[in-house]
Amino acid sequence: MQILSRCRARAAAAVVVWSLFASAASAQQATTTATLRGTVVSPDNTPVAAATVVATNVQTGTRRGTQSDDRGRYTIPFLEPGIYAVRTQRIGYRPAERTGLRLSLGQVETQDFRLEGAATQLGAIVVTSTTAPLIEGTKTGTSTRILEEQLRQLPTSDRNFKNLVVLTPGSSDVGATGAGGGQSIGGGRTASSNLLMDGVNNNESYFGGDARGGDRLPFSYSIEAVKEIQVITAGYDVERGQFTGGTVNAVTKSGTNTFAGSIFDYERGDKRFGLKLTGNDFLGRRPRNYMRQQYGGSVGGPIIKDRLHFFLALDRQVGNEPKPVLQTGTDAASIRASGINPDTLAKLINIARTTYGYDLAQEIGPFKQNIDESAVFGRVDWQINDRHTLTVRDNYLNFQQTNDRLTISPSTNETTSNAGPYKEKTNSAVVALTSVLSPRFSNELRAQLANDRKPRPSNPSVTGGAIPQVRVGGLVANPGDGGSNVTTAVLFGSDPVLHANNLEQDTYELIDNLRYTRENHTIKVGTDLNKVHVFNDFFFNGLGSFSFNNLADFQNRVPASFTRALPFTPTSGNPVARFNVYEAAVYAQDEWQVTPKLFLTYGLRYDVSSFPDKPTPNPRLASGILAIKNDIQPADRNNLAPRVGFTYDPSADGRQVFRGGSGIFYGRAPYVLYGNTLSNTGLTQLDLNCQGAAAPQPNLPAYGADQSTIPTTCVGGGAAAASKASPVVFANDFQQTQAWKTNLAYDRLIAAGWRLTLEGVYTRTTNDYVVQDVNLDATPRFTIEGGIPVFQTAASIPTTGTNAGRTNIAFSRRDANFNNVFVQSSKGEARSAQGIVQVQGATRWVAMLASYTYDHTRDFNSSSCCIAGGDLFNSGRTAGNPNDFASQYARANYARTHSVVISPSVTLPYGVLLSGIYRGFSGLPWTPTYGTDVNGDGVANDRLYVPTTAEITGPGSGYVFFHAPAQGLDSAVQRTQFAQSIQNNACLSEHQGQIISRNACQNPWQNVLDARIAKRFETTRGQGLELSVDFFNLLNGLKSEWGQRNEVQAVNTGALTTRGFNGTRYIYQYNTNFAKTEPSAFGLSQQFQVQLGARYSF
Repeated sequence: MQILSRCRARAAAAVVVWSLFASAASAQQATTTATLRGTVVSPDNTPVAAATVVATNVQTGTRRGTQSDDRGRYTIPFLEPGIYAVRTQRIGYRPAERTGLRLSLGQVETQDFRLEGAATQLGAIVVTSTTAPLIEGTKTGTSTRILEEQLRQLPTSDRNFKNLVVLTPGSSDVGATGAGGGQSIGGGRTASSNLLMDGVNNNESYFGGDARGGDRLPFSYSIEAVKEIQVITAGYDVERGQFTGGTVNAVTKSGTNTFAGSIFDYERGDKRFGLKLTGNDFLGRRPRNYMRQQYGGSVGGPIIKDRLHFFLALDRQVGNEPKPVLQTGTDAASIRASGINPDTLAKLINIARTTYGYDLAQEIGPFKQNIDESAVFGRVDWQINDRHTLTVRDNYLNFQQTNDRLTISPSTNETTSNAGPYKEKTNSAVVALTSVLSPRFSNELRAQLANDRKPRPSNPSVTGGAIPQVRVGGLVANPGDGGSNVTTAVLFGSDPVLHANNLEQDTYELIDNLRYTRENHTIKVGTDLNKVHVFNDFFFNGLGSFSFNNLADFQNRVPASFTRALPFTPTSGNPVARFNVYEAAVYAQDEWQVTPKLFLTYGLRYDVSSFPDKPTPNPRLASGILAIKNDIQPADRNNLAPRVGFTYDPSADGRQVFRGGSGIFYGRAPYVLYGNTLSNTGLTQLDLNCQGAAAPQPNLPAYGADQSTIPTTCVGGGAAAASKASPVVFANDFQQTQAWKTNLAYDRLIAAGWRLTLEGVYTRTTNDYVVQDVNLDATPRFTIEGGIPVFQTAASIPTTGTNAGRTNIAFSRRDANFNNVFVQSSKGEARSAQGIVQVQGATRWVAMLASYTYDHTRDFNSSSCCIAGGDLFNSGRTAGNPNDFASQYARANYARTHSVVISPSVTLPYGVLLSGIYRGFSGLPWTPTYGTDVNGDGVANDRLYVPTTAEITGPGSGYVFFHAPAQGLDSAVQRTQFAQSIQNNACLSEHQGQIISRNACQNPWQNVLDARIAKRFETTRGQGLELSVDFFNLLNGLKSEWGQRNEVQAVNTGALTTRGFNGTRYIYQYNTNFAKTEPSAFGLSQQFQVQLGARYSF
C-alpha cells in the first residue's frame, strides 16, 4: 500500500507538472518575470480600498507588496518565476491567503480575493492552489511555455534547451548547420528569430538565427541554469522586437533559501560500460571509438536568508566522433561512404604522390572529430529591501572542435587538410535592477556586456602549411551501386572559407522599462539600446582553388580552372572589416482590462538602426557604366510598429476564450551584410579567374613551404584571365525586414484538465534582404530548350577542350572592369499562413501535448546567410534573369507543409517516468536544376526545363548527349535514362513541357521519435539519485529503415551537366543519381543512439 501511495503521489505530481506545461500560454507582458493582479472585495462585493496584498516567493523568501486602490484593484509586477503565497489583509476583515500559486515566465495571473468580516480576531482563510489555469484571460498572441520540469524530464540531445523549440506549433527544424540557424519559427527565415536570455540579446548577430557562439556548439547555456523557456510566434507586447519570425525567451535559475544542488553524468557512444549504445549508420556500418560524455553540477542557496542568494552551474561536454575520410576498405558500405571504388582511390593517391609530390594517403583514413565544451554560470540575487531587487549573473563558454567542415557524403569528400579547428569563447555579464517605486510606479533596468571570439584557422597539409584547395571531380563510384556513371569529387588543401577567418564581437546593451498602474490600466514605456562592435578578418579563397574535371586531367596536370582572391595591391593585405552597429527602440503600451470579459493591449514601438562606418568610396564604380556608389550607409529610421491584441471570455469563467491581435514587427539584418560592403569595396581585393589553358599548373610542395609562391596571375591573358573585383554595396533604399503578423484563436476546456486550441496565424513579410548582381547584362543572346535565355553569345562558349560547353562570367558583364557587382537590397517578400490544432491536458497517470500545423509559406528567396557572392546570391533558383525575384516566388526552402508533434508523459508503477517526443513532418522542398551554369550568369542554379518524352527520344530531338565509350558514357543510354527518370517521378512528370517552378518537388515524409525512461531513488533527507535512459531516434533502433531522414541531396538535384556545345545546343551528360534520395547525414547525428544518465540531487 505504501508503494501504491507513493505511485499515486508521483502520478498526481506529474499531472500538476504537465498541466502547467499544458497551459503553455503566456500573456507576454514581461520579458523575464510574471505579474500578479486582481481585485479585493467585501462579502457584498463592495471594493475594499487600501487592502495590503503581499506575494512571497516561498523558495527565496522574496516579498513584493502593494495596496488596492479605491476600486479594490491591485497589481504586483516583477515576480520571479516560482511558487508563491499571496496574503491579503485589511483592518476589520479576516486575512485571506493563497498558497502554492505557481507563476511562470511572462504570465499575468489574476487572483481575486473576497474578505470576510471579522467581529473578533480570527486566523487567515488559507486556500491552496493545485494547478495553473489551462486558459489565461490575458493571452493574446501565439506562444508556448516550457517549464523547468520539462527541461529536466524530456529527452534532449546534448541537453540543449533550444532543441525543445520544436514543441512549438509553427516551428520547423530545418537543420541548416552553418547557414544562419537551423530553426524556422512562425514561417520566418531561419535568421529571422530573436533569442533572448534573461531579457537581453543572446544572438549570434553576425550570421543570425543562432544563439551566441554559433551553430557548432552543443549548447550555449547549461540546461542546469535554465529555469523556463517561452517561444513566441506572434506576440503583441511592444517590448519585444528585432524579429519577424519568432522569439525564444529564456530565464535562468536563482538560488533559494534551501541549499540544493546536483551532480550529473550522461554518456553515450558505440560502447559504454560494456553495452552497445549506438546502432549502425545508414550505410550499415557500426561506429567505432565514438563517445559523448556530458557531466557537471550545480549548487545554490542562501547567503543571507530571504535576502541574498547564489546559484552556480558547471556543464562540460567532451567526446569524439569518427570521421572515416575516404574509407579504403573493399566492403560495400565503405565504398558507398566514399563513392569511389578502391581502384579509383588508389589511382588518385598514386597520382598525387608521383605527379605532384603530395602524400595524400596521410590525409585519409579513420580520423576523429573531437569536441570539448565548458559552460560556467553564476548568479547572485539580492533583495535590497521589499522594493528593490538586484541580480548579477555571468555565463562563460569555451568550446573547441577539431576537423570542422570535414564533409563525408556520396557526392563530395574532403580530406583533413580541407578542415580546421573551430574555437569559440563567449561571455555574457548581465546586471538587472527591479524597483517598486510606489503602489503605481515600478521600473526594471537591465544591462549587458557580452563578447564572442571565434578564430578559425585551416589544418596544415602534408606539405607543412596550408595550400590552395584542389578539387578532383568526375571520380567514378562503384558501378554496382546506383548504376554506372555515378561520380563523386575529392577535395584536399585548405577550404576557401578557412583561408583567413577570425570573427570578434562585443555587445553593449541597456534596457529600461517603467510601468504605471491605475485602475484597470497598466501603462508601460521603455527603451532598448544596443551597440555591437565587430572585427572580421575574412578573406574567402585567399590562397586560391584548383579544379580538375576528372582523374585523367589531374594526372596530366590540366586544371579546368584556378581562382583566387587577391589583395587589391601587393601591400594592402587581407580585407578586414571593423565596424559598429547601433540599434535603438522606444515603445509605449497600455494593458486595459475593459470588462471582466474583455482584455486589450495596444501600443507603439519605434525602431532605428544605424551603420555609421562608411565603406571606402570606389570612384571607378561610381563613374563607370553602372554609376553606383558603394559608400552607402543604411540607416533605417521609419520603423513605426503599432500593435493591438485582445482576449474575450464570453462567460468570464475561464472555460473558453477568443483571442487574437495584429501588429507590425521589424527584424535585424545579419551583420555580415555590413561586413560584406566593407570587405568588398572593389578597392580591397581582386578576383583572379583563370579558365582552361589560362590556369597554371599547381606546385603543391612549393605552396606548402612558401605561400608567396602561389600564383597571382594566369597563364597568357585576355578578358577571361583578368583579375577583377566583385564589389558589394547596399541599395540606396535598403530597409530592415518588416512583417505584419495577425492571429485569431479559440481556446476551450473540452474536459476536466484538457484544452483544445484552434488557431490561425498570418504573416506578410516585406523588405526581406536579397542580393542582386547588377553587373549582369541580362540581354538574351540566344535561347535553349524551354526558351531559357543565355546571356552570352554562342560564339563565346567553348566547343572543345576541358571547358567545352561551359559558360564564362566574363562574357555577360555590363562593365568589363568588374566581375559581379552585388547589391544588397530589400526586394524580398514572403507570405505565411499557418493553421494550428492543439490538444493539451493530463489525467492521473498520463499527460499529453499534441499539435498539428499546416504551413503555407511562400517567398522570393529563403537564404539567410552569409557572403554576398555565396549562398545569398547562389541560393536562388532561376529560369532566366536571377535579379527577377518575382519569377522565383514559390514555397519557401524551410516550409514543412504538415507537422505533427506528440509529447506524452506516463507515470508507471514504482515511480518510473516515461516521456517522449514524436515529430512527423513533410520533407523540405527541392528544385530540379541543370548541373552547370547554362544561362551564363555565373551560377549553376538554373531551373530545369522538363521535356516531354517525344522531345527527348522522338525524331529530330533537340537533345544531344555526350558520347564517350572509353568513359562508360553512351549517348543512347543516357537519353533513355533521362526519359525514364521523368516518367518515374510524379513531380517531374506533372511538369513536362515546362520550366519547373522553384521548390516544386518535395522530399519524403520524416519521422523522429525520442524517448526517455527515468527512476528516482530516494536516499536521505530529501536527496535522491535519478537513473535515466534516453533513446534518440528510437524508430531507427527498432528497424534500420525507419527514422531515416532521406532527401534529394544538392548534388542530385542537377539532371544535366554540360560537356560540350555544338554552336546552338549544349551537349549534356545525364546524372544517373538525379532525383535520388539519400540519407541527409552520413555521420552519427541521426542514427539510433542510447544515452545513460545518472543525476544525484541534494
